[in-house]
Amino acid sequence: MLKAYEFRIYPTKEQEQFLLKTNGLCRLYWNTCLAKKQEDHKWKIGSAKVVFEELKPEAIDWCKEIDSTSLAAEWSEVTSAFNNFFKSVKGERKGRVGSPKFKSKKTSKVSITWTSMAKPKFVNGKLLITKKLGLLDGTWHRFAEGKLRHCTISQTKTGKWFVKICVEKKDEKKTENGKSIGIDWNCRGDSFVTMSNGTKVKCPRYLRQMEVQLQRHQRMMSKKFVKGLPKQSSNYEKEKYRAAKLYEKVANQRKDWLHKLSREICNNYENIFVEDINLQRMASNLHHGKVVGDQGFGMLRTMIAYKGHLYKVNPKNTSKTCHKCGKVNESIVVGIEKWTCPSCGAIHDRDINAALNILRKGIVGRELAESTNACGAPSSAVKQEVSLASTEIVVNNEAIESLAQ
Repeated sequence: MLKAYEFRIYPTKEQEQFLLKTNGLCRLYWNTCLAKKQEDHKWKIGSAKVVFEELKPEAIDWCKEIDSTSLAAEWSEVTSAFNNFFKSVKGERKGRVGSPKFKSKKTSKVSITWTSMAKPKFVNGKLLITKKLGLLDGTWHRFAEGKLRHCTISQTKTGKWFVKICVEKKDEKKTENGKSIGIDWNCRGDSFVTMSNGTKVKCPRYLRQMEVQLQRHQRMMSKKFVKGLPKQSSNYEKEKYRAAKLYEKVANQRKDWLHKLSREICNNYENIFVEDINLQRMASNLHHGKVVGDQGFGMLRTMIAYKGHLYKVNPKNTSKTCHKCGKVNESIVVGIEKWTCPSCGAIHDRDINAALNILRKGIVGRELAESTNACGAPSSAVKQEVSLASTEIVVNNEAIESLAQ
């Protein structure tokens, strides 16, 4: 398996200039390929040397000042970006990938990737990627276990430099206690996730806590901004730095909290079932963009996926279905927190009931995926899944509740 380790690094002024120059040349190569590709879709993207000789001859001398492996990594990124876009146009990944965009010097993130030809290694407590860059000093707070493959150096909006080292190592052992849990997500107030064992987790909402300070800095930025000026004043840059510092603090707080929460879940349960929700659609169509971004449920799912065993289930009618008898109550709408089943009379908490239904759907779907038909192929017919869910919901109810504990 491949795993990435992230470290804080402290490049010298010369090394920082080298990194910025490398990033600028990679950005020039990306934009040149994109402009030519828009003119002629049949044009084949070549290496940086071939493209610059054809379209930007003055950039040939600049390439001698940096390492060629970074441009090779950029060629891989631009080709994969166009390949994914054309697959999306043809219908293989319909609507999933948009067309590549031009990279701006002002707004694009500073990020440089080297291929595996420039394997990183540690020399006398410092990181060596290429001879042109030299030895990098950093905070190596943990050991990068495994075979070092390649790395990426990036800069934050506040000027901090980080390196991500990709290593190849053996699969890490995950929790195997046989316990399962369902997790229901919601974005009402401070509510974040509700688990099938009855636990409700509230979200700290770090962005909301910083909104007053952010609004003040952004208001000052708006007052000091002069339209049409090639370079803004130093006071504007100071306010911009302060706002970026607050955003960075919020992101770090959210990431730290989600890491701790995901680790706690993965240590206690082997199988974690969540809803297969399109968060981008929730953020755009339902006007929950700020809440969805502040909570970070998508980041939580990603963390659980590599720390444990994550399974996504269909979220349809998880809040409306009684987890005891399977009756679907169509009268349940947004805003109803508790309701009584008209069939069996059971009183339900909306979120806990949804989490139990997610757990049931996940267990039933997993059993169907593991079963095979007479030909030895996986049995995954939709009709069979519906019938199995309706016939075994009462029989396996006690087993499901025991797994959730």
